Amino acid sequence: MKKVILDCDNTMGLEKKEVDDGLAFLFLLGREDIDLMGVTSVFGNSSLEDTYQTTEGMLNDFKLKDKIKHFKGAAEAGDHQTEAAEYLAQIAAENKNEITLIAIGPLTNLYAAWKIDSNFFKNLKEIIIMGGVTELLQFGEDTIDELNFSSDPVAAEKVLKAEVPVALMSGNLCLAARFGEKSWRRVNRSKNKAVRAYINDKIEHWYQYSSEMIGLTGFYMWDVVAVVYMNAPEIFPYNKRKFVSTVEDLEIGQIKTEKIDGRLQEAGVINLPSTILDTKRFKDIAFAAWDNIEIVPEGYNNAE
Repeated sequence: MKKVILDCDNTMGLEKKEVDDGLAFLFLLGREDIDLMGVTSVFGNSSLEDTYQTTEGMLNDFKLKDKIKHFKGAAEAGDHQTEAAEYLAQIAAENKNEITLIAIGPLTNLYAAWKIDSNFFKNLKEIIIMGGVTELLQFGEDTIDELNFSSDPVAAEKVLKAEVPVALMSGNLCLAARFGEKSWRRVNRSKNKAVRAYINDKIEHWYQYSSEMIGLTGFYMWDVVAVVYMNAPEIFPYNKRKFVSTVEDLEIGQIKTEKIDGRLQEAGVINLPSTILDTKRFKDIAFAAWDNIEIVPEGYNNAE
C-alpha cells in the first residue's frame, strides 16, 4: 500500500475552471493500492477559498470528510504560515521515506513545509510534480501561459532542486493526454453508473468550454498524468536530467535542464519524461480507477 498525499488547486465543477485536479483526486480514490493520507489545498486555478471548498465538497460528496484529512494551504506566493505546511512537515517526519507527495498546483505549500523543517524533502520517498514547460504551449495563434511554476517561481526552484527523487510531468508531456470524444463517450458507457454520472456532471461545462478555447474537442488531463505516472511509470520514457532553471526562468514556467550522471536522490536531478509511450493504456488505467470507486456519491443513488 503506497502512502500518498495530494497537494492540489482543485476547481472541478466550477464554471470555466479546470477539472483535472478533481479527476486526479478521484483516480486516487479508486486505487486499492493507495492510502490517500491527506489532501492539502493551494491557490492556483482559482482562489484558495475556491480550491479548498471544492475539495471539501468532493470529500463530502464521497462521505470521506472524517476519513481523509484536508488542510488549507497558501493563498498566494509567500504565504507560509498555514495548517497545510505544518501538516506536511509533521507527517513527513513521522513517516520517513514512506510518502509519495503528488504536487499538481503551485509549490508554495511544499516550500513552506521545508521552511518549517529543513529535512522535509529528505523525509519524503519521492515527489511527483505537474508543471512547467520545456517550450511554449501554443494552440493555433494563441500561447497558453504556464500556471503552476510561474505562480510561485521561488518555491518551484527550491522544490525542483531538492535532495529527493523528483519526477516532473511538463505541460508539453501532458499534451499527449487529451480527454476527447472517445473519452467522453467512454464516461457515458462506464459500468460504474453513479461515479460516471458524477464525473459527467462535473466536467461537462469544462469539456465544452475547453473545446472552444483550444480548438480541439475536449480538454487536456494535465494533473491526471502525475497520478497515472505513479501507478505505471513504465509507460513514460525515463529521462534523467539536471534541473538548472533560475527563478527568472520559472517566472514563465520555463524548464531548463542539462545531461547528468548523478542519482535522483541528489539535489536538482529529476526524471523528465518527454511523452506517453502508450496513450491507450494511460486512459485504460485512469478509467479503471474511476470505475473502481465503491462509494456512491451523495445524490447519485439512482443514477442510470
